[in-house]
Amino acid sequence: MKKLILLFLSVCCAQILCAQKKSAQPSPFICIDQFGYLPQSQKIAVLRNPVIGFDSTQHYAPAKKYSVVNAKTGKPVFTAAPVQWNNGAVAQSAGDKAWHFDFSAVKNEGTYYVFDAEKNVKSYDFEISPNVYKNVLKQAFKVFYFQRAGFAKDAAYATTAWADGASHLGALQDSECRKWNDPNNAATERDVQGGWYDAGDFNKYTNWTADYVNYLLLAYQENPAAWTDDFGIPESGNGVPDVLDEVLFGIQHLLRLQQADGSVLSIVALDHAAPPSAATLPSLWGDVSTSATLSAATSYAYAAKVFQSIPNTTFTLLVPTLTAAAQKAWAWVEQNPAVVFYNNSWEHGTQGLAAGQQEVDDLTRLEKKLAAAMRLFDLTGDAKYQQFFDTNYTQSRMIAWQLVFAFGEANQDMLLNYTKLSNATPAVAAHIMQVYRQALDTAHNLPSVQQHIDPYFAFQKDYVWGSNGTKAKQGAIFYNIITYNIDSSLNADARHYAEHYVHYLHGVNPLNMCYLTNMRNYGAEQSSNTVYHAWFHYNNPVWGGVGISTYGPAPGILVGGPNPAYDWDGCCPKNCDSDYNNAQCFAIDISRLRNQPAQKSYLDANMGWPLNLWSVSENSNGYQVHYLRLLSKFVR
Repeated sequence: MKKLILLFLSVCCAQILCAQKKSAQPSPFICIDQFGYLPQSQKIAVLRNPVIGFDSTQHYAPAKKYSVVNAKTGKPVFTAAPVQWNNGAVAQSAGDKAWHFDFSAVKNEGTYYVFDAEKNVKSYDFEISPNVYKNVLKQAFKVFYFQRAGFAKDAAYATTAWADGASHLGALQDSECRKWNDPNNAATERDVQGGWYDAGDFNKYTNWTADYVNYLLLAYQENPAAWTDDFGIPESGNGVPDVLDEVLFGIQHLLRLQQADGSVLSIVALDHAAPPSAATLPSLWGDVSTSATLSAATSYAYAAKVFQSIPNTTFTLLVPTLTAAAQKAWAWVEQNPAVVFYNNSWEHGTQGLAAGQQEVDDLTRLEKKLAAAMRLFDLTGDAKYQQFFDTNYTQSRMIAWQLVFAFGEANQDMLLNYTKLSNATPAVAAHIMQVYRQALDTAHNLPSVQQHIDPYFAFQKDYVWGSNGTKAKQGAIFYNIITYNIDSSLNADARHYAEHYVHYLHGVNPLNMCYLTNMRNYGAEQSSNTVYHAWFHYNNPVWGGVGISTYGPAPGILVGGPNPAYDWDGCCPKNCDSDYNNAQCFAIDISRLRNQPAQKSYLDANMGWPLNLWSVSENSNGYQVHYLRLLSKFVR
């Protein structure tokens, strides 16, 4: 009889758990990485009770205990009590009170969710697997393929949803591009095809394109195992890691921008349309500049160095060309140290030429020259490049300011890369390492994560335009501790610190949102539905947004992120030139975007003027490449 009773109770319990699984709905107050975790990861769900912000009328009292439930069997595999964050204080940047449910002890592979039995609510499902991020990396990397200019998006790789012909190859476009202020002069025609649409706009900025090349190469060098030959682009299967195929596409564009004297064009402005192949207006190139030439020189030299070791003639045969191009660019800069070109500037008469301003200040120009010197020295071994670096590196902002911060990543990573060179000057390398280590102890770096200043484990001092990209950079700052052997005693913690920034972007944030677009089919049930982008623009019936258009945007695009400085255009609400335009000020309810805690200053919307939502939801290859670099550290 006792056995029958126990069997009956067991069946009843199983039925109850099954019923809970069927009826339990995902809660916006239980935040986890929606893709999942590596078995050895620190796994902490953040339980949130909104106090400040658009959701402050909603309340959530944490349960006394939470369980991790196997999603396939319905059985709990771990149960524990949550721990209150900071004695019940409200996190001002998030507007929430928070509790932490640590389930790091769960390491077995499988699909799980966090369950609140008291309220019968759950988190989104997530995976625990050694390969949990590989497919995420593939989708996010493929965004560069979708951003390629002058390259067809074949349905075999883009699917029918985002297939498109090669763009900007018509009359007077990229292969017949003319000078911005002399468009009727056939003598100014240049072939500037290739490269990537920079962001939501289709323009190509040399300084930034070079950065993308450099960081793709850096991501590859820092963890080659993550970068296989099966990422689903046309070059997949050619025996070369796909990330290097993408680098090749970018570097070939940069080579086309170099003039015979070694100087490099600064910018190419492109027409916009949806799909991109529908763009018909002429492309225009902007003047050469010292900064663009230095940026290109760095990429030429870096690519040449990496391509030397690739057993593929397409790459190795390009090495002499890249080497010569880098040396010519350096020689031109030596004679032309401060040539500038400001695009899209009323002051300089270039208004309307592209969008973002790509020109740099004097300090950044010096740092670009240091980067070019470092890469040329690594490539050629010529002492003149090392002499320039060793003589001038102390003027760079990390050394001069004794500061490591997310907005100084290019300078910091360049300096750290020098320490890896086999023939680096030992005293210089040691000084760089010393400054980096000391700067990590400043308030907004290690202390912020060691003391859990942010309940979402991804502290960031400033939330500005592109804050998601800044999150990825901050995570990389901590992972650099491991990559560059800054302090081996910190390695285990540094890995956790860096990984939490990945978790933030995947859903451990006050919006419980994965900030990658259209990733439901890849594991993120609540991912961004829209992005401000010329192809995937507002109200587009085919690609405008998930659930409101046929396909929505391409998967894997990292959107800009929370920006408390957002505001609608100054013409709103009544001075936008017409009743129709004035009405557009209210086309989308932006009330939940204004006067919010920093981390809640985001809206999953993509309307342009006059609501100007590009400052929160526009993508950038810059955000994307830093996210790829960070994520790839956790892929094998």
